[in-house]
Amino acid sequence: MIEEEGLSMKIGHVIRAERVRQDMKQIVLAKGICTPSYLSKIERNLIAPSEDVAELLLLRLGMDPESFNSPAAQGNEERFYKTMMDSYRNVIVKRDKAYTEQQLHILIEENALSYDDSVYYTYLLIIFRFRLIVGGDLEERRKELDALEELADYFDEFQVYLFNVNKGLFFYVSNFSVKSIESFETAYLLLEDLGVDEWEIAEFHYMLGVAYAADDRTLHSIEHVRKALSYFSGQFQMKRVMDCYIIMGVNQKQSTNYEAALESYLKAKQICEEFRLSQNMGIILHNIGSLYSFMGENQKAIKFFNESLNDKYESKKEQLLTMLCIAMVHSKVKDHERVLEWCDKGIQLYKNLKDESLASYFHELTFLQSLNSEQGLDEKIAKTAIAYFKEKQNYQLVSKYCIAFGKWYFSMNKYKLSALLYEEAHNYGNIYKNITEWEDM
Repeated sequence: MIEEEGLSMKIGHVIRAERVRQDMKQIVLAKGICTPSYLSKIERNLIAPSEDVAELLLLRLGMDPESFNSPAAQGNEERFYKTMMDSYRNVIVKRDKAYTEQQLHILIEENALSYDDSVYYTYLLIIFRFRLIVGGDLEERRKELDALEELADYFDEFQVYLFNVNKGLFFYVSNFSVKSIESFETAYLLLEDLGVDEWEIAEFHYMLGVAYAADDRTLHSIEHVRKALSYFSGQFQMKRVMDCYIIMGVNQKQSTNYEAALESYLKAKQICEEFRLSQNMGIILHNIGSLYSFMGENQKAIKFFNESLNDKYESKKEQLLTMLCIAMVHSKVKDHERVLEWCDKGIQLYKNLKDESLASYFHELTFLQSLNSEQGLDEKIAKTAIAYFKEKQNYQLVSKYCIAFGKWYFSMNKYKLSALLYEEAHNYGNIYKNITEWEDM
């Protein structure tokens, strides 16, 4: 049975968090136990429920009332908070999936239910961050994020910062680049006044730099990556230094500063070799291949992409992107047979992975496959792909595939439809570049 002294006063935030997570209305939870207004006061920790009421509410939520009397639940909150924050720091700094899975399991096993509400909210936010890193069902993560949104009014400033970082990461892996940057920028406004450690500031600059790079906002990206690079270099964190050089190369490539981009990639490659970071070589070789593709040196591009695939044998997700890029290069040189071969490989890999976050690659591959088939581009496939990119607010890909669709219509002598798609590509290209008025072009 739940002890009325102390613990019953602390369960309100737990009841609210779990109710919101289950998408249960207050009136549903309260029915037959107490009034909704009484439940509201319990959830805000304004009143301590009786032992019987507390137990009935927890049972309806599928929670074990006895857990509130366990030694872990009545343990030292300060000890737990320190352990949790140490785990948070180590996970972010190490950037190791296996280690993150281990720490996630340890935290979930900890009975944090009856700790102070502030500790509990931080716990929920860190658990969400770890789950994002580990990967998995994005729909489940979305539900968890919605539940956290319901609790956001009760967060302190640090928790609001963590919440917006979590949103930025979730939208990034979900291919909502605009929403991702908006969330990161909201977090950035809070960062200066929080007094967080330098390692966290550096990690945040890196994340924001990556998000900007994905949206081709190269100057913003370079600014933040350089700040991260300065810290990582000073701490001799060579893997993180290597990561920064890769992102710097991506930005320099987008700015058509190809010589500087190659120099950045080669620095990353040198660090990878000297410090035996072989698991990252595939990413570096992929980026060098992408650079040569941009430069029009297609055979060199294919060579490095193929080498990249050999080094990515343990990361099937990363292989998918490289397969798409190889298909694209063969499309540029009109080698339709090779395009179809690599599209088939990529689509099969996508189906085997069963990962919703990779759906963008699937739509690109099916578009490319259809475009290079004997029958020519299937309009339904093209429209479905473009609609998906619009939904994800990936306006770069909307513009790109509207151009491809328009070119195909032009080749079929459908000039009016072609013109409409070119116009749409132009409009979405301007949205992507944040241009709203023709005078600003």
